[in-house]
Amino acid sequence: MKKLVPLFLPIAIALLAWSFLAPAYAREPASEEKPTFYRLTPGVYVNGWPRFTVTYPKDWVEATPLPQEAFRAVSPGGTGDVFVVGVGPFPALFGQPMDKAADLIAGSFKAISAKDMTVVTNRPSRLSNGTPAREIELRGIMSGLPFNYFCLGVEHGDVWIMLQVSSQSGRIGDHLRAIVYSLQYEPSKDEPVKVPPDVKEFFDSLRNAVISHDLPKVMTHYSDRFLNSGVRKGGFELFLREMAMPRFNLITSFEEIITDFISAGDRAHVAGFAVRNRIKFPFIPTSIIKENGEWKWYGNQRDVSP
Repeated sequence: MKKLVPLFLPIAIALLAWSFLAPAYAREPASEEKPTFYRLTPGVYVNGWPRFTVTYPKDWVEATPLPQEAFRAVSPGGTGDVFVVGVGPFPALFGQPMDKAADLIAGSFKAISAKDMTVVTNRPSRLSNGTPAREIELRGIMSGLPFNYFCLGVEHGDVWIMLQVSSQSGRIGDHLRAIVYSLQYEPSKDEPVKVPPDVKEFFDSLRNAVISHDLPKVMTHYSDRFLNSGVRKGGFELFLREMAMPRFNLITSFEEIITDFISAGDRAHVAGFAVRNRIKFPFIPTSIIKENGEWKWYGNQRDVSP
């Protein structure tokens, strides 16, 4: 069986979104048949904010994403095909325009021992609705096997949507390109909404803990049952302590914006973004839960393949 290679975007690692803000109008949970941001429907990924959908083969399985990824799915049978969604202020962090991203991505692969990485394609493109995009394709050797990578980057306000596929079974075929070009926007879900007072109090408390650089206090806002696409509370805290503390300690302003809020008893599904030092980062966890009268981050409760 071929060894699966992690798909790595050369982005400064963002703190996995904690925050939220603002008041909300609760909506009824979507019907079970309709794909939604808080419940994974096989073959359809729905991003919380900005709201968009991407379709991929229904038999592909979700895997634990890297810290800078919103979603990762792999093909069955160990073929080495991978699909990744990244959303964030990637070019802004490097101070580079998108047309420079190809070299940055190639450099990141080389940093993890990839060999002979060549930029095959780096050109402007468009989605089916005319939205400007950029195609980036690389080829090289990873772990002794042929490695092929294709990325479609789309600017969306202050952030970039980076849809990526990679393969060890040959060149990037039309079936993989079709995944990234299936992007469809749902902009009506991107405006701020209001949340109940106790939920706002939770986010205000979390924001204060972040601004004061009090990591133990931040972690009290996470349920001991937190689970988000295979990442549990302990693993998330370890990531923050070992990799993200320098950026965490530099936070001087932090605001949370909620763009979707769906009440479900002692649990609520949320989507939105945090504005950290004036830079937007989308929320990664998608739900909170009320435990002993207090709201806490709960995650999407999906335990997936590592």
